[in-house]
Amino acid sequence: MPPHTAVSRLVGLALAALAGLPLPGAAQDYYADVRPLLVDACMGCHTEGGIAWSMDDPEAAYERHRLIARMVDDRRMPPWLAEPGHQTYRGDRSLAEAELALVRRWAEAGYPRGEPRPDPRPAPAPDGHPTFAPDLALDVLPGQGYLPDQDASDDYRCFLVDWTGDEPAYVTGFRADPGNRNVAHHVVVYAVTPGMMDRYRELEAEEDGPGYQCFGGALPDRLGQRDVRAAYEARYPDGLRQMSNSNFWLAHWAPGMDGHVFPEGTGIRMDPGSGLVVQMHYYSSNAPGERDRNTRLDFITAPEVERPAIHLAQTRGDWLVSERSGTMVIPPGARRSFEVGDRLGSLLGYVSALTGVAQDRIQALEIHSANLHMHSFGHSGEVTLTWDTGQVETLLSVPRWNLAWQRDFTLTEPKVLGRDVLDDVRLAVRCTYENPTGDVVYGGYGSLEEMCFNFSYIAVRSGTAAGSPPVPSPR
Repeated sequence: MPPHTAVSRLVGLALAALAGLPLPGAAQDYYADVRPLLVDACMGCHTEGGIAWSMDDPEAAYERHRLIARMVDDRRMPPWLAEPGHQTYRGDRSLAEAELALVRRWAEAGYPRGEPRPDPRPAPAPDGHPTFAPDLALDVLPGQGYLPDQDASDDYRCFLVDWTGDEPAYVTGFRADPGNRNVAHHVVVYAVTPGMMDRYRELEAEEDGPGYQCFGGALPDRLGQRDVRAAYEARYPDGLRQMSNSNFWLAHWAPGMDGHVFPEGTGIRMDPGSGLVVQMHYYSSNAPGERDRNTRLDFITAPEVERPAIHLAQTRGDWLVSERSGTMVIPPGARRSFEVGDRLGSLLGYVSALTGVAQDRIQALEIHSANLHMHSFGHSGEVTLTWDTGQVETLLSVPRWNLAWQRDFTLTEPKVLGRDVLDDVRLAVRCTYENPTGDVVYGGYGSLEEMCFNFSYIAVRSGTAAGSPPVPSPR
């Protein structure tokens, strides 16, 4: 829900109270009181062609009055996973207490319908940033598309896309539009550094069909086979290390996310000659026989930005092979938590390499967002900043995980950490899982295995190597 809409409603309620007017109470009904709330808060998604069942017909929507009231009262709709009281985020769609109370009173009164009337205003545009206006669209799966592996419940497939820019550019906004959301679980877009795309295309040509299998990231899984790796290294000495260092995490999509504009003045650098590896995770068994067609990536770009940025993906690689490593194991009937973190100072070399800002010019890092990612056994999780002094700040707390609704939670104001404290601050993610089954659940790539990720968008404030004033940092 647009923030100004919620604010306007709350202001109206407050003015009514001050004026001595009766606030909405037991007499409120569906058409007069609840339907306007649904139009504002729900119909960006619940509309014809949207991602949820349509509320366009007010009478048909009213027939689901019990479901609507229950989901709203339980705070499951509108979906907003972030626990209040820690941070404020852009695009917060959660309902205010006065709105929740309105729906409760309506339910307690027996869901009165009231007199039908036209909707007071049009429904908002479908979910996404209201000003998202891409200037670059790249097709991932034109033509016949791709039929996910019908013999596997999960299929990770990578497709190669050329970056079309002839000049350096910065990505300042991103949207993935999967062609078939019945089978698409997530999209990860890796940027490939200039001069390396031919290597990826050589490896792609060695597999049947479009793309190549890539459970492990941007590289073909076949490189994990000893004979394939040896043959590749014979052709390109030190080739595996070069391939591993040639890509970085550019952007991502999962259910619940849509087009978003990066914080003003920031962007992720793309050089001419770069390319993209688009990793699609398919739930093959969800829609047997259905192909993924016409998947597209939309970008907003700018020739330059004030503060170059990166997307930091935090996890542990050995968690993704836990049946072998034993590092993420959730026994039957058990609840288990796992945590991973990085001292911000240890990231400076990586940040410098991707942004092009020399390490001695980095004056501060801006942490703009957090994004928790787990699978179907996820229970809850947190992303935190911890100082050596013991101070802990929660960037994101998700007390009730929902795989169907994921997003970047972008702070209204970034956390700015000066160079002087980066070695003393740890950015960490903690994931908690609950296993109600009789089988052991391991960390891995499959939909019935588990993951623990945080994705944070981090921008750089830079200056001259000497003489620039330090950025104040919390202690």
